[in-house]
Amino acid sequence: VFLLAQRYFSLPVLPNEPLLIPHWIPFFGHAFRFARSKRSFFRWANAKTGGQPFSVPMGGRRHYIFSDPADIAGIHKNGKTLSIRGFVRFIYISIWGFKPADADAMWEIKPEWHRMDLEWLLSDKNDQIAVHYLHRIEEQLRVLDAEVEGAPDKAIVRPGLKTVVDVQGKATCQVLYGATTLEKHPGLLDDLTTMVRDGFWGLLFRAPRFLFRNAYEARDRIINTYADLVENIETRKDVSQYLYERTVYLTQQGISPQAQGADMLRTMFASLLNSMPTGYLALLHILAEPGLADEVRKELKDCGYLARSPEEMLEILPGKMPLLRSIWHETLRMHNNSLTVREVTADTKFTGKKTWQVQKGGVINIPCGLMHFNEALHPDPESFHARRFMEKELGGEGESHARTTKPFGGGSTHCPGRVFAEKQMIGLVAALLMRYDMEIVNADWKLPLVSEFDDITKQPTVWVRISKRA
Repeated sequence: VFLLAQRYFSLPVLPNEPLLIPHWIPFFGHAFRFARSKRSFFRWANAKTGGQPFSVPMGGRRHYIFSDPADIAGIHKNGKTLSIRGFVRFIYISIWGFKPADADAMWEIKPEWHRMDLEWLLSDKNDQIAVHYLHRIEEQLRVLDAEVEGAPDKAIVRPGLKTVVDVQGKATCQVLYGATTLEKHPGLLDDLTTMVRDGFWGLLFRAPRFLFRNAYEARDRIINTYADLVENIETRKDVSQYLYERTVYLTQQGISPQAQGADMLRTMFASLLNSMPTGYLALLHILAEPGLADEVRKELKDCGYLARSPEEMLEILPGKMPLLRSIWHETLRMHNNSLTVREVTADTKFTGKKTWQVQKGGVINIPCGLMHFNEALHPDPESFHARRFMEKELGGEGESHARTTKPFGGGSTHCPGRVFAEKQMIGLVAALLMRYDMEIVNADWKLPLVSEFDDITKQPTVWVRISKRA
């Protein structure tokens, strides 16, 4: 029976199809191993095939795994038969809480709201959001200043991740959704943490509500918070022009406040759950490497950081901060665990490093970690090199992040928020290092392996001592 079941769920292997890694469990295939740790699973399978593309059965479907830049480029050129739509719909309903009809309605009008995203997040308009963000960072640091000044020895010990969430998370929410939204719902960021930490996988696979009640209820509160914002958008004068224009358009298209609340949860997720963990991990790397914090401070002083207002800061941020930019990209390389997914809607041949064939019904996966730890692209990939992505003329190693890293996906779904995310992280880390002396105080601390928020919130707390710099 076991062998018959295995044969029933096995698809034939076509010519030029990536090598199939054998499995023993019918239907599920390698799904359980993948669920335990997708990074470990992909690296194990990649080692078995000598770094070549491979395929694995999971959940009754064949998953094709590609990591070579040439193959990835070929995949992105075949958007008609290698489609993102099915995956997006699944995530909209499972994670963000859309009703199926609302998810479909959002997809139908995507060209226009995506145009707004590109306009506000990739054009010069992005500077308006970034300047506002830097002002809000300053406000949050004044709150931290008061906490430090009120301590008996003018120093405090705080959880490192919580500090980043408090400063960067609150600043970003105030910039995009308005300070009023946080004042009316002060637990918004705590709800986001609860939703992701306690129930991301339960939500993803639509587990019964009673099994992940805290996560479902936290998501409901976030959606209701943003639905309230939509219903009162004309009186919320502190909401960003970007979100205001987006809300007006979606309302005109008949998208309900509740569906827009789910969509704002999606934008909140996108604006925070990559940049916050990356900023936190970059800070840990800087504090852990002897002398690196002072080297970053010297770079900031040399480019005139101290003399600039937030409006003037964008003249140097991030362009005049090559070391911090390299640290940003190296942190993404080492810790980002994102996965680009495409559904194969018709038997397809595409050309990358060679000509490949994939079968209808399969799923293409592009795990950025395989590219990021490819020794041919990144020498000594297991080690953090602060200057890996600095130009050689500046004392760096001269690697190109644009060609050899994919933390923000690519093709038509290349994340439009990537430019603001860089300013978020660098703006935060620069402000913290120039304002405070910081040191990790628990001797047994461990650097988290991945930056996924659901994973990083479950890791042992890294405690950081914070005091004002003289």
